[in-house]
Amino acid sequence: MRSKSLSHYVAVNAFLIHHDRFLLLKRINPPIIWGPPGGKLHKNEDPLAGLRREVSEEAGLTIQIHQPVTTWFGRFRSLPLLSVDYLCTTDHGEVTLSDEHDQYRWLRIEELQIDVGVYLNSTYGFQLSDFYLAWCTYLLNQKRLTELGSYITYL
Repeated sequence: MRSKSLSHYVAVNAFLIHHDRFLLLKRINPPIIWGPPGGKLHKNEDPLAGLRREVSEEAGLTIQIHQPVTTWFGRFRSLPLLSVDYLCTTDHGEVTLSDEHDQYRWLRIEELQIDVGVYLNSTYGFQLSDFYLAWCTYLLNQKRLTELGSYITYL
């Protein structure tokens, strides 16, 4: 059997919530954007293990992975990339940044709507609507159904 070349890279990202706030990291290398922790999987790496590794490397946090929330397919640095983005939580919010990032913020969903100095770049898959979907999924998982209705209109 002939070896086939890969069709694209796969990445995983964590819509990571702690005390009702999302973690966003600011990259130091282009594209210099804010986004959730995550990155490309290593060859033959299990996606959930890769997500745990990426969050640990980038933020020094241990996570609980709940479920996939969104997917994105596009180009990153001229390479085709499929990203699977998961809803995650953590019990500890003390972030230790890697050398890939120079800032972090824990932000409520309402803060992502206004200018708080965090720029979401939809070109690379991080859109406000994705955070709303993750937030609604989080509320469902937490059985906080009475709060859910006020966010449905943003989806």
